[in-house]
Amino acid sequence: MALRKHRRMTLDEFLVWEDRQDSRHEFLQGEIVAMVGGTVAHNQIAGNVYSALRADLRGSPCRVFQETMRIRADESVFYPDVFVTCAALDDRDRLATEPTVIVEVLSDSTSSYDHTTKSAAYRTLPSLTQYVLVHQRVAVVESFRRAGDGWTHELISGREGVLSIPALEVRLPLAAIYEDTRVSFDLIIHVGENDDA
Repeated sequence: MALRKHRRMTLDEFLVWEDRQDSRHEFLQGEIVAMVGGTVAHNQIAGNVYSALRADLRGSPCRVFQETMRIRADESVFYPDVFVTCAALDDRDRLATEPTVIVEVLSDSTSSYDHTTKSAAYRTLPSLTQYVLVHQRVAVVESFRRAGDGWTHELISGREGVLSIPALEVRLPLAAIYEDTRVSFDLIIHVGENDDA
């Protein structure tokens, strides 16, 4: 994420405007947010998650998207690093509205934004069952899973750690998520769950 532009637009105006741009922008309730490129680790981690999910979901009705496909949530538009939708989409669609799982890879500049602003917007989506935050400085994954009217928060770490995604019947080992990176597995966090995290 980078600078915010000062011009305000409606959501419909933004969608028309952004389709004409050479670079990507997110739309946060009237404000345009310019997107910037990520690190090698960010790109590798997002690619690993995308590849693993695509392989596991091959032959299912669910589809996996990475970075260039937009979703709409709470009158905002975002480009998640990776997301899965099991809703029907036309090949010409440029906006998805029913993600089942969303994955964001954290960076120093986006960590707060992903933990607060995006998290709040994503949780308004009735279709969303799980929101996953993947750290890129240390091998730690945060999972927020819908549980009735609230959400449970789980931290997964360690070389033997595994991210479980029950709605998709998928389990992703952290070793696969962080494959081909130099991200440290040295920080070990005991897994715990808290309601309404």
